[in-house]
Amino acid sequence: MQKHFDVKIWICVSDDFNVKRLLEEIFEVVTKRPSGNNNLDVIQDGVKENLKEKKFLLVLDDVWCEKKDEWNRLKNSLTSGTKGSSIIVTTRLKKVASITKTISEPYHLGGLSPDDCWSLFRSYAFDVGRELEKPNLVRIGREIVSKCGGLPLAAKALGSLVRSKEEENQWEQVRDSEIWELILPALRLSYNNLSSRARQSFAYCSLFPKDYEMSKEEIVHLWMANDLLI
Repeated sequence: MQKHFDVKIWICVSDDFNVKRLLEEIFEVVTKRPSGNNNLDVIQDGVKENLKEKKFLLVLDDVWCEKKDEWNRLKNSLTSGTKGSSIIVTTRLKKVASITKTISEPYHLGGLSPDDCWSLFRSYAFDVGRELEKPNLVRIGREIVSKCGGLPLAAKALGSLVRSKEEENQWEQVRDSEIWELILPALRLSYNNLSSRARQSFAYCSLFPKDYEMSKEEIVHLWMANDLLI
C-alpha cells in the first residue's frame, strides 16, 4: 500500500458533505499546506493540478450525503490522477453506496463473529484471568454480547461500562435495559452510567466541530479551566 500509491488521503466526511471543505482538506494533505483561497473554482484547479500524473488513494469515511449532484461535483474534481487511482467510500446507507459506486458493487461489511465479539468485550470487561473467578459474570456477559449485533464499538463500550461493576445484578441491569431496542442507542448506556461530572466533560466536547482533532493536553486544560476536573 505504501509503495503502490503516490498519495494517500483519508477524509472523515460524516454528515457534512461540503465539497469546498473536502477539496480544501484534500489539497492540504497533498500539498502539506492550506489552500489559502475561498474560491471553489480555484481550489478545484489546485487539487486537479496537484493530483496530475499521480496515482492516489482517497478514502472518504462515513459518508451520509444522498445528493448525487454533490457527489458528482466532488468526483469531477478528482479526474486528473493517473490510471490506478482509487476512491473508497464507506457509508452506513445503501442509497449512498448506490450513488457513489462506479465499476464495482458495494462491499458489505458484516459484524464480528460471536466468538470475536466476545473476545473483544472480554478484553475490556475483565482484567486478565478475572473471568475465571466470575463464571456468572461470564454467562451474563455473553448474553450482553449477543445483543451487540457484532458491532465492535458496542462491544468495546459495553465492556468498558461493566468493567467497574462487581455485582451480578449490575450486569443484569445492562443486559435487561430497555435501551437495547436499537444497537447504536446501546452506546448511550455507557454515557448514562458515567458520573455527572464525567457526563459534563463529554458534553463539553460538543462545543467543537464534528471530527475536530484535539490533543489530550488541550482538552484536559479546557476541562480544568471550567472546573470539570478535580
